Amino acid sequence: MLVNRNMVRLLCLMICFAGAIESIHVAVYYEALCSDSVYFITRQLYPNYQLFKDHMTVEFIPYGKAIHTFDNTTGKYTFSCQHGKEECKGNKFQACGLAQIANEEERLDFVTCVMSASNPANIFYLENCAKKSTLDFSAMTKCAISSEGDKLLASYGDKTWNLEPNLSYVPTVVFNNSVEINFSDMNKSLVDFKSVMCSKIEQNHPDVCKSRCFMSRIKQFFLNNFEITCYQ
Repeated sequence: MLVNRNMVRLLCLMICFAGAIESIHVAVYYEALCSDSVYFITRQLYPNYQLFKDHMTVEFIPYGKAIHTFDNTTGKYTFSCQHGKEECKGNKFQACGLAQIANEEERLDFVTCVMSASNPANIFYLENCAKKSTLDFSAMTKCAISSEGDKLLASYGDKTWNLEPNLSYVPTVVFNNSVEINFSDMNKSLVDFKSVMCSKIEQNHPDVCKSRCFMSRIKQFFLNNFEITCYQ
């Protein structure tokens, strides 16, 4: 029996994509001394990462409500951060630390460690978290006090100022490499990141999304007006 080769290829592609696991890009725009940034990273993002790590990639942008200018005469950047010079220092140290880490999970561990500290801009805590992440703290410090750190922070600033509309709340969470802030997604992410992730994944949902459906059905049984969303 003759089989159309194009049909076979199409069938193979359909099977491959049906089994593929999609990856949701999550960009976190935050700043070192912001309590809301601390809450989101330590209470929403980090606890849920293991549940979704096969379905997501995380990008950290440590800048927040800051501004930066470049002096063509001196060839230097000047930064002004929402919570003062200490926050600029903290943002810059994190930027330099992130530049050393290639592995995503190690990046998350480093940022979470720093943001869990009583003062995320304090050198003692930064060094402690760097050692836990096997980072070269001396290289990280050299970066943070040099033009290298300035350039890294300025690049994060450019990315932040490229958002539409301009960033007005920290942290801001943006999905799938968009430059447009979806305030509905963002606001819900800050209190129920798990639910937003489940809604973003279109196929091959992780078990956590399916278990949420089961609990929703139970609630619906007692609350007739309770709307549910189930995932396959």
